Amino acid sequence: MSKYQIKSNKLSAKQKLEQRQEIFATEKFSALFNVAELPVEKVSAKNCENLIGSVEIPVGIAGDVDLQFSQKEKQTYRVLLATTEGALIASTARGLKAINQAGGAQVFVKKIGMSRAPVFELESGKAARKFEQWLKENFAEIKEITEKTSNHLELLEVKTWIRGKYVFARFVFDTQQAMGMNMVTIALRQLWQEKLKDYPKIKLISLSSNVCVDKKPSGINRLLGRGYQAQAEVVLTTELVRKVLKIEPENLAKIHKIKNLIGSNVAESLAQNMHQANVLAAMFLATGQDVAHVVEAAQGATTIELQADEKIYAAVNLPNLNLGTVGGGTYLPAFKQARELMNENLTPEELAGIMAATCLAAELSGLAALATHSLASAHQKLGREQKSEEKC
Repeated sequence: MSKYQIKSNKLSAKQKLEQRQEIFATEKFSALFNVAELPVEKVSAKNCENLIGSVEIPVGIAGDVDLQFSQKEKQTYRVLLATTEGALIASTARGLKAINQAGGAQVFVKKIGMSRAPVFELESGKAARKFEQWLKENFAEIKEITEKTSNHLELLEVKTWIRGKYVFARFVFDTQQAMGMNMVTIALRQLWQEKLKDYPKIKLISLSSNVCVDKKPSGINRLLGRGYQAQAEVVLTTELVRKVLKIEPENLAKIHKIKNLIGSNVAESLAQNMHQANVLAAMFLATGQDVAHVVEAAQGATTIELQADEKIYAAVNLPNLNLGTVGGGTYLPAFKQARELMNENLTPEELAGIMAATCLAAELSGLAALATHSLASAHQKLGREQKSEEKC
């Protein structure tokens, strides 16, 4: 057993924390060992084993953004980003300014649901196809068994793929306000124990088979989606592009085409964007999301084209946002307050929409900076404490 694993029923989580800290020079690590804002007992039980402290990440406000969700009135949201990268917030703020002066962004959000894909081994390919059919015929009972594990769970569909004698079954659930990955894992464990293990000559290889797909880039999640799909779009006039982004519209469309489309093709990258991961990581950190999901969230696509009237049409599509406003670490004070500052009673759908619009802002400003060769000077000024006359 590791010396950091203190197994004693007589000690509280706070006392175990203090014992771990005593192993080190407390004075030297005073910033790391600060847990003043953490509910130690709860965090130790559900979020972080062998707790020793916490780290601070600077949080800045990029500004407000006006969003028009489908079937809703236009509303203003604040944009918070947790980052240590100088120039990111300033550049995003410029993009938000352009979007707001254009009347705001149109946002579309669709809940896809959280997926988990166990893999089963049967005796043969014939037996695998028979089991595949059995899953379809018994969907109602499968739905009943899985949904009774939580009051916040609804089974939406089951898709299957067969390779040899192995069946990969992708279960998709509505998990309401939670991101829900643990919820669906528990539900499928219950399904195996209560029903599937009694299927003739079947073996459960793994509750997760990499067809979910969790925390990895994948074509299936780009095509089918996972969690939420979100898109934000805006039309910018020629005057607005020149005034705010400091670039000619045709040059903005050109840099997008060459960098995001042709460049991504050369690299065989499915992520046709400049730096969506920057915004997504910063917003995941600020709002208490599972940050590893940035891997698949950043597979988004940016669209920028010059219209016949010389206006710029710009859009960002994020097919795979795994996020929630309850569960996981979302309850921790700083994360909860950040979401409240963005908008009171913020829903997961709204958070997904804000992420898409903020990615759009960052793409517009970042690409403009690249095309006008001001990106390096902006980072020099804002990221390296060196003086420069140019602004991002």
